[in-house]
Amino acid sequence: MRSVMMKIISYLVPLSSLLLFSACATKDPNSSAREINKECIIEMEAARTAIHLRDKGKTQQEMAATLPPLEKNSSRLLVQLHQIIEESYRYPQLNEVIYPTYRFELCVRQLTNKPYPRDIKTAFTNLMDCQQKYGMNASTKATRCVSAVFEKNS
Repeated sequence: MRSVMMKIISYLVPLSSLLLFSACATKDPNSSAREINKECIIEMEAARTAIHLRDKGKTQQEMAATLPPLEKNSSRLLVQLHQIIEESYRYPQLNEVIYPTYRFELCVRQLTNKPYPRDIKTAFTNLMDCQQKYGMNASTKATRCVSAVFEKNS
C-alpha cells in the first residue's frame, strides 16, 4: 500500500508543484528577460513532465486532476498548464524534446508580444519535421528548427 501511495504522489508532485511558482510568475509584458525566462522555463518543464507522464501511462484526466480548475481570473500560468496537458494528449506524436522547446518559444513570444501561431495545429507538421531530423536529442539545431517553425507559422 505504501509503495502505491508513493507512486501516486510521485505522479502528482511534478505538475502540482509548478503551481507554487505561479505566484512568482510574471504578468507584466514589460518584465525583464530574466523574469520571462524563469516563467518560460516553468512552462517548458511542465511540458516535459506532461510528455513523460503521458508516455508512462498517466491519463489526461489524471493529470488534469492535479491542477485547480480554470476560473475567469486564473493566472496565465495555470491556463498554460491546462493547455499543455490538453496538447500533450492531442498530439501524442510529439516527444520530450520538441514539444517542450515549442512551449518555451511560445511562452517567450507571448510575453514579449512577438508573433506566434494561435494554435499548435498550424505548427504541428513543421514540428514533426524538426522531430524527424533531431529525434530525442536536445541540441542547438533542434532549438533553431523549432524557432524557425514560429517564423513560418506566425
